[in-house]
This record gives sequence, C-alpha cells and structure tokens, in this order.
Amino acid sequence: LQVYLSQARLPWKRASFFVADTANGRWLSLDRNKDARLRKAFKDQTELLIRTREAAKIVGATPLNRPEDVEIDPATRAVFVTLTNSKIKADRYGSILKIVEKNADPLSLEFSSSVFKPGGPETGFACPDNLVFDRKGNLWMTTDISGASMHKSGYETFGNNGLFFFPLSGPHAGQSFQVASAPKGAELTGPCFSPDGRTLFLSVQHPGEHHHARPEMESHWPDGGAAPPAPCVVAVSGPALDAIIGD
Repeated sequence: LQVYLSQARLPWKRASFFVADTANGRWLSLDRNKDARLRKAFKDQTELLIRTREAAKIVGATPLNRPEDVEIDPATRAVFVTLTNSKIKADRYGSILKIVEKNADPLSLEFSSSVFKPGGPETGFACPDNLVFDRKGNLWMTTDISGASMHKSGYETFGNNGLFFFPLSGPHAGQSFQVASAPKGAELTGPCFSPDGRTLFLSVQHPGEHHHARPEMESHWPDGGAAPPAPCVVAVSGPALDAIIGD
C-alpha cells in the first residue's frame, strides 16, 4: 500500500512517497537519497518508482493480499482498503482493511490498522473488490470471485458476485447485507452515487465470461432470450434504495 504526501501543489519530483508497514503502524519512506539500501538497488528515484514493489520489500513494507480499492470515510477520515484474496497466502476470501491515521492527521507517519470485515461463509461474502460511501456515510462494496472459482469448491455458498451494504452506525453497524447479485459470470464494478445520492451506478463486467460459444452460453444478460451477454452500466434508484440508506 503506497501513499503520496505533499503539503502543497508541488511537482511529483518534490513529493514524498511512502509505503505501509501495517504490522507496526508506520509509513516508510521511499526516498532513495535518504536510504543506502535504496541507493544500492536503484540507479535513481525514477527507477525506484517504476519498481515500487521491489523498493517496498527492501524497506520492510507489508505485502497485502491483492489490494483493489481505497476509499476514505467522509465522516471519520478512516481509510478502507479491499484486499481481494491471495493464493500465495492461502487467503481464499479476502478482507476489508481499515486504517486510522494518528490524531486523524493525513500527514501523520503513524497509524493503526485492523480488519474491518473478513470475507468468508460467516460474513456472507468473498473477494471484496470496489467500495463507495453513500450520502449517510454507509459503506457499499462489490465482490469479485473469479469466473474460474465461482460456484466451485469453497465458494458454493456465495452464489454469483454481489453488491453489499455495511451500515457504519446504529444497531447493525459493521454487519454485511447483500443487496443485489450480478448476472452469471459477471462482477459489479465502479459503484458511484449521483450527486444527490439517490441513484447508484454500477458497471456489469463480463457476464457469462466462461461460456463464449452460443450453444453453451451461461448468460443472456441483459437482453435475454438467445442474445449473447453484454457488459453495460445499470442505475439503481427508488424507494428501496432510499430505505436501505436510511432516509
């Protein structure tokens, strides 16, 4: 996990780049001029930034399980990060990471981190992907179980990918609720609310991705019948959405 810090609108060459050590709650500098280990490994700062993952490993940053999205809670300024999964670490279901900067200062080099919500059968979702906050400060999430894993061993209970809702206050704070399911083989991506907060836009990616031949198509979404599947953007609005958000 990387962060760019600047106290003014400065050219990128004068900015500071850091990577996260989540085990110790520290942002670690990736400044080649200040670290002999980095000077030895990279000929200049440009090469370091191109090979950021290698540089992060050298300074001791924490490898994360496939981070996909980063969003900031508009109320508390906490940072939420989706970690989709990791075959290397045998993390099948992923999790949502929560980072709180020390003293709520975005320029602080210290923070605390915790698992906001793990994926798995107990929480009802797997492979968190994209995040968005609604106008009342609730968290929404889409999932990305791969087409090769969907409905197979270890993922049978989850069905298709879905759209989930997490209230962050009230009696159900922190609980996950599934609001919608994606078409077969698809994932819902890029959740975004309209300026008035009453319409949620979602992209539907690669429906029926693993059965391309017409006689074997697993999805005919969105046109139905014998039509081939197609990606598109959908808009969700109305009394049901307003009720979920808490109008």
